[in-house]
This record gives sequence, C-alpha cells and structure tokens, in this order.
Amino acid sequence: MTIDPSHLRLLTVVPAVLLGAAAVVVVAWLTAHLVRYLLADAEIRPAMRVGWRIRWTWRRTAVRVGLVQTERVRPPLWSSRPQTMVVRRDLVPAVRVRARRWGVEVDASTVGRLGLVEFQNAAGHLADAWRVPQVRVAQVRPGLVRLRALLVDPLTQPTAWDGQTTTADHVRTWSAGVDADGQPVTIRSLGVSGVVVAGLAGFGKTSLLNARFCQLAPSPAVQFVLIDGKGGPDYDDLFRRAWLAAKDDPEPVRDHLARVHELMTGRQRCIRAVLGVKNVWHLGPSASWPLVVVVIDEAHTFFNESKGTDAESKKRDALARQTARLVEELVRKGRNVGIQVILATQKATGDAIPTKIRDNCQVAVSFAQRTSEAATAVLGSDITGFPDEHPRRLQDPAYIGVASMVAEGRPGFTLVRTPYVSDEAADRIAADTAGLVRDPLRLLADAARATPPSDEAREGGGSFRQEHPAALPASSPPMRGEELRR
Repeated sequence: MTIDPSHLRLLTVVPAVLLGAAAVVVVAWLTAHLVRYLLADAEIRPAMRVGWRIRWTWRRTAVRVGLVQTERVRPPLWSSRPQTMVVRRDLVPAVRVRARRWGVEVDASTVGRLGLVEFQNAAGHLADAWRVPQVRVAQVRPGLVRLRALLVDPLTQPTAWDGQTTTADHVRTWSAGVDADGQPVTIRSLGVSGVVVAGLAGFGKTSLLNARFCQLAPSPAVQFVLIDGKGGPDYDDLFRRAWLAAKDDPEPVRDHLARVHELMTGRQRCIRAVLGVKNVWHLGPSASWPLVVVVIDEAHTFFNESKGTDAESKKRDALARQTARLVEELVRKGRNVGIQVILATQKATGDAIPTKIRDNCQVAVSFAQRTSEAATAVLGSDITGFPDEHPRRLQDPAYIGVASMVAEGRPGFTLVRTPYVSDEAADRIAADTAGLVRDPLRLLADAARATPPSDEAREGGGSFRQEHPAALPASSPPMRGEELRR
C-alpha cells in the first residue's frame, strides 16, 4: 500500500498548526495578564501575585491539605479496561480566584463530604501554603464556600459615621456598619423589643449606641429614654434629645422605667382603637405614636441585687428587683406598641443581666470578649461553630469597633466594622434636634381623646374615656429643658 505524499505533509502540518495556535493563545493570555498587572494599582499587585500562585497550585495544594474527595468508579464503556475493574478518582473542588485590595477571594464549590467544616479545619494549612497571614472561611450559599486569603484585614481599617440623613428605613432597620468586603450590614429593628450589646470596656459599645442615636435623633417618629449606668459625662449633652434621662442613681431610673411601663400598658389598651391595628409596625411609628427607644448603658449597674441585711442594702435590693421586673415586661410586651429596650454591658452573663431579660431580646451584638462563656452568654451557643467570627478573636486593639452579630439576610454570624461617632458630632445632633422631644404619654392621651367612640359607647352616650378609662394616662404639665436633663 502506497501513501500519498500529500497526506504525509498534512499529517505534519496539522499538528504544527495546532501547536502554533495554542502558543498564540498562551502568549495572548500571558500578555493580557501582564498588561493588567502593569496597569493595576501598586496596592493590589501583591494580591494578584498571590492569586496566580493559588490558581496554578490549587489542585496540588488541595490534595496536600486534605480537600479532596476520593471515590471508586467503573471505567467508561469506551475504555479499554475491563468493566469489572474499579478505578480510583480524586475530586478536587473547583475554585474561582479574584484579587482584592485586602487579599485574594477564593470561591470553592463543595464536593461530597467537603463542606464548610472541612474548609475551616484546613484554613491554617492553606494560609501556610499560600504564604498569607490568615485565611477566613464563610458559607456564601449552599454549595459554595468563600475563602478570604488576607494580606491586609479590611476590618482593621477604621470608618467614621458619614452623617447620613435619617429615613423611615432607619427606624425599621439598624445600619450597623460594613462587613469585611466593605458591604453595608443592617440589623433588624422592625418588631424588635430587646437588644443586647456586650463587650469589653473601650471596644466600641458606646460608639455603636451613639451611631444609632445619630441615625434616629432627627426623626420626629422616635423618642428616647437615656440611662447612663456609668454616671459620667458621656450622655450629658445627649439628654437634651431625651424624653426621660437619668444617670446611675437607681431610684430615678426605676421611676423612669415605671413611666415607660405606664406608656406601654396605655398603648396596649387603646392601640386598636387609635391606630386600627394590633401592631404598630404594620403602619410604622409616627410623630403621634413614636418609637420609644430605651437605652440603658452599663445595665448591670441596676440589676445587681444586694445581699446585705441593713436598711440601705434592702432598699437597693428592692430597687434592683423592681427595675428587673419593669425591664422584663418592657422586653416581653413592648414589641407591638413600639417600645424598644437596648441593654449595654461588658459581660452579658446571668449575674449582669437576668436571663429572663437577656434571652428574650431578639438582637444580640458582641464586641471583643475574653472568654467563651461571655461570648456564648450574649450570642448563644451557635457562636462556637463560627471560630472566625468568635468575639475572642477581637481582643487585638486593631479590632476596636468590630463586633460579631447575626445580620439581617445573612447566614450565621458576621463581623462588622461599626462607624466611629465622635462626641462632638453626637452632641451637635442632640442640640439640633432637641426641639423634637415630646411626651409620648401626652401624645397617647391626645390621640385617644381624638378617637371617636365605638358603636357601643355611642349608643350608651359614652366617650372613649368612659369606655377605656385606664387607657388614658394622667396628664402632666409640659416639661422644661432642665427637667428633661434631670
């Protein structure tokens, strides 16, 4: 059999053409990456180099750190191997690598039994293999795990409050700050009656509360009750925007909480007649029915029961019990009538905040904690399954202002860089909005008087006051600025 010489030439030309085309593609790909590298900012170039190393060594690295799923399968029908033979196949999670200013973002698909826990366990080994200080792991959605190889932790970059304008959304949601990717994080406020904020002293609790105050103060649909358990000057200027205010004296604190409790019971009795709904959040707070935010900083000051037998100790013990009972009822019953209690303390264990109060709060935020017990007390036992978001990791001074929380619309726990609010900015907003202070008890009485009587009361010649005598609180004279500050 003779072979046509043209066929021989074809057999040599085709491979050469294919190799040449492949070489052109490779050269074009390398050129594109080189051009992109040269045009990139100097800040992101180290991350690009790390990203290339991660991409090219991923399969070998995954095998070395145990991120590989091995299975035994039969060879395909077209294989020359006998069908009775069982072959071994290694499945390595597919990855997508992107360079960021803070490091490299790696999205890995889960395979078989390789899920979030396995990637978390391998995070330390991956950091060593990729030569980066830290690797954080989070579940983005079912089937996708995100690894963040950090060259610079974005959470250590301080942020300041931007003076954003208050909107109706700020009443329904709490703008807490930004996450590690710089994306805004919100906490649910709609339908929330209790919030616990815990953390070591000096790690950002007061600044977080100041940020919330600045978000809400310009709204006439919000009234404040400010209680400062430290007894220092931190809240002195903010008291101008408060309906009720007190420092660390337990007796006026108890009295103020009793007035808020009176407001709650009055609203419970007449909410349906005045608003036409059973839950104020169906309509949203308004200037005539404002959201009452009760902030109790260093809350443990008022729940500490005295064990002494002298008259003073007995008096303080009675005040602590009364305060605890009032706060418990506000947290349990105040949700549908627009009363929200925010308790701030250093360690939210049962000896600081009674568990019957703490465990009924729907929202929990924790700054740095020294012990797992303290972190579990505020965030619950689930935090142990999220080592990267555990508050014990936040003790470094670089993480002042960073908190761990359950954020709205996000699975698990999220680390959030909360904005810093200077005392001057908060004081200025308090002064500018002091004219918005109203007495919610008087507003409730006015709204109830303006409500027409029901059919039954009209037939009997009665009014709303006759029909619901306990719904209307006793009228009190207008309060002057000095009385508000006291």
